[in-house]
Amino acid sequence: MKRLVILAMAMVLVLCAFGQAVEWNNRLGFGLRGPLVAPLIKGSDYRPAYEPFMMGLGGNLEVKYGFTKSIVLGLSGGYWYTYNDSDATEDQSFKLFKKESASIKIKTIPIGLTGQLYFLPSSNVQPYLLAGVGLDLVSIEDIDSSKSYTAKDITGKIGAGFNFWIGEKMTFDIGGRFSYLLANISHDVPAHWKDIADYSQVKSRPFLATLEPGIGLTYFFGGPKDSDKDGVKDKFDQCPNTPLGAIVDQYGCPLDSDGDGVYDGLDKCPNTPKGALVDINGCPLDSDKDGVFDGLDKCPDTPPGVIVDANGCPLDTDGDGVPDFKDKQPDTPKGARVDEFGVAIDTDSDGVPDGLDKCPDTPAGTKVDEFGCPLAKPFTTKLTLHINYQPNSTEPDAAAKLSLDTLAISLKAYPDLKVEIKGFTDALGSNRTNLKISQERAETIMNYLQGQGIATDRMVARGYGESEFIDTNDTPEGRARNRRIEIVPLER
Repeated sequence: MKRLVILAMAMVLVLCAFGQAVEWNNRLGFGLRGPLVAPLIKGSDYRPAYEPFMMGLGGNLEVKYGFTKSIVLGLSGGYWYTYNDSDATEDQSFKLFKKESASIKIKTIPIGLTGQLYFLPSSNVQPYLLAGVGLDLVSIEDIDSSKSYTAKDITGKIGAGFNFWIGEKMTFDIGGRFSYLLANISHDVPAHWKDIADYSQVKSRPFLATLEPGIGLTYFFGGPKDSDKDGVKDKFDQCPNTPLGAIVDQYGCPLDSDGDGVYDGLDKCPNTPKGALVDINGCPLDSDKDGVFDGLDKCPDTPPGVIVDANGCPLDTDGDGVPDFKDKQPDTPKGARVDEFGVAIDTDSDGVPDGLDKCPDTPAGTKVDEFGCPLAKPFTTKLTLHINYQPNSTEPDAAAKLSLDTLAISLKAYPDLKVEIKGFTDALGSNRTNLKISQERAETIMNYLQGQGIATDRMVARGYGESEFIDTNDTPEGRARNRRIEIVPLER
């Protein structure tokens, strides 16, 4: 028998391991539990020093209704019986009854109303607690005299256990329930019968409580709905409107392995590259038929037959921005500006395409180097300009401009060369005034060269005033020589 019980429990646990948790709310179930009842706690006024009633047998029918996923109301009714041991000298609570030495038989119909709290509602194994009240309809049989008496008692109930879901419609639970005698409603037991002074006084009773260790099975009628037929019940389905045929995860939400917006199970092209646009069947679109799917195609309007790269754009071998199929000059040097047909533009017609031409305004017919700048000797020595300034003017005269134009050609030919423009005055006037005049004249020269296409970051203009004289200041000629502009190359 013991082996059979162990085997049965093992089978139940195996079924639970593969079972699915089902919520209690709005579920109605009918169950059966039992089979043991142990009388406990002798009344303080009961004259014998021990509790004489032995462990009895019984069972309960129970109706359960779930108000929430964790709270369940239980209504139960049952039957149990036990005997006393008239020869006992110690408590008999946990000894299975024997009729041979019994003088009293107790039969009880317990009716109970309990609230049950289930933990781990999303698990198929759920610990629980319960509490409630009960009404015991008791029949007491005096075996020696063949007389019978009745009583009605109010009890308080508590309990705990573990509930196991077996599939969606059945549970198996193991637990214990403790019922304590609170009060007697009525009885017809004579006073001082069988060492019981007053049956209405609970402290006169042979036992005040019962412990009901047992197992139970509950069957639930109906079953949770699965409105969208995806295999996940509505109460657990987080995506209740899944299209028929779509494959879903454990939460009832459709899977879309390739992320194309068409659910697995409905997707006829389940390995679509990420980002590709698809039709209603989940198959990639390729509007321009170039072999690169829409959504990944960065050039979706490629003409038919044109060879494209991995991005779906026509090849542009020389990288000039004009695709090969339109390019009339497919070997344009990199960096050269081209027209709409891919032909290099050469504005100054010097043979060096715009974009590569560092001197794009070279006069027609001028010989240029590989950078498109006029051929010229490098500027390596100081250039001194004795400028005949007009009154109240810092502008260079015609002779100076001719020299500056020649210098500009050289500077364009050597774009890495930088120069310093120095302004000097004679000794007439104050130092402060001469320093200001020399600075303004140097800046005017720099501005002129800038107008010839020389970048300002290649030039430095400084006024030195009446310093570094190269002649006497006592004669007009000497002062004229001292009033000068010097342009010197800077070390690279």
